Amino acid sequence: MPLTEKEKKDLADEVKSQISDEIKVETKDKVEQINTLIKEKLELIDAVGERCDDIETKMGRPPVPPMPGEDQTPENKEENSQPLIFQDASGKEHKALRFNEKLFEGKEEDFSVGKILRAVILGDKKGLNEIELKSASEGIGAAGGFLISETVSARLVDLARNQMCVMKAGGATIDMPTPEMVLVKQSQDPTAEFIAEGGEVTESKWAIEPISLKAMDVAVLCRASKNLLEDAVNAGPAIERAMSAAIALAVDKCSLLGDGVNSPRGIAHADDVHEISMGANGLALSDYSDFSEACEKIAESNGIATSVIYAPRTHFSLDRLVSATEKQPLIPPQSFQDLKKYFTNQVPVDDVQGTCSTASRAFVGDFKQLIFGVRKNVELEITTTGGEKTFAKIQALIRARMRFDIGILRPTHFCIVKGIKV
Repeated sequence: MPLTEKEKKDLADEVKSQISDEIKVETKDKVEQINTLIKEKLELIDAVGERCDDIETKMGRPPVPPMPGEDQTPENKEENSQPLIFQDASGKEHKALRFNEKLFEGKEEDFSVGKILRAVILGDKKGLNEIELKSASEGIGAAGGFLISETVSARLVDLARNQMCVMKAGGATIDMPTPEMVLVKQSQDPTAEFIAEGGEVTESKWAIEPISLKAMDVAVLCRASKNLLEDAVNAGPAIERAMSAAIALAVDKCSLLGDGVNSPRGIAHADDVHEISMGANGLALSDYSDFSEACEKIAESNGIATSVIYAPRTHFSLDRLVSATEKQPLIPPQSFQDLKKYFTNQVPVDDVQGTCSTASRAFVGDFKQLIFGVRKNVELEITTTGGEKTFAKIQALIRARMRFDIGILRPTHFCIVKGIKV
């Protein structure tokens, strides 16, 4: 007896439902199999990574620091969770920013300083988003000056901070609301003691001293071809990267070596910083003992050395150290392994020590004790007529200027190893 149309439809619906249920079950099984396989592969990758780290530690090879410009989040997450607050002379609190905290509060993809520069120079604002368009339309002076907004300024300062060794090593950034700012530093630790009944407590030599931040200028001037800016879309961001890198190198140099006269006073000229000499005429590194001694001196001052900054020559000289007998990579002591290592060509290799004129230095310390005080606005000035033959060559001169100072809160938490020869 043939099926009615309704029976045919009901049968078809039943078959579809069965097929759908079978597909769902099969798909769920496949997804679970894939997820299990992914989990197993990730666990294997983690295990291989841990094994590699263990091998490298045993071999004693100092880790290569990140490339310039590469963002690095400090490893101590618990430390980063604690806000860093300072008080000025009036008692007002100021929050300092660690390396992984930014002045710029937006997203990096929100705008490009380089695109804004290109638009202002060429007078062509095509392709700019709303934030970039607003920034490119404000602050233009009669003489061609261009004062960027605080938002864009913060982004440019962050670009420079990302490339500073002293910031990666732990230095903190604090906003300077005024050209001069006074913070308080502790110059000596108080001591506690047990006393007998009726005895007297000895007065501690604990002391606090003012540390004055006074903004000084750092500037970079570069020339760009208008034709190149017109033809190469990425020319603007290239200028942005180059200028921020130049500022970063200048800040690194003065943070370590600044004399306090023509630049902020750095670690090398701060009072009470520990020093270790490699001898009257310098000496080549043969082991890690001088770095261990530097960590010891800092520990004796109630500090903990967390990082070391030195010249590339020093870094790779250490990397090539081998044991005297087996000629295997020399295993450093735990104190050196625990240090984060950074190198920069701003540490000179032409120091004079006795008869040696090719010596260098290494800066060991707790770089949280270094403060980078920044006046908010970065000033960008652009001219197509100033300078030699700028107008005739169809070029533009770009000058970026920033005001800042460096403060060393606890000089005794730093130690300089001097007289490192090759």
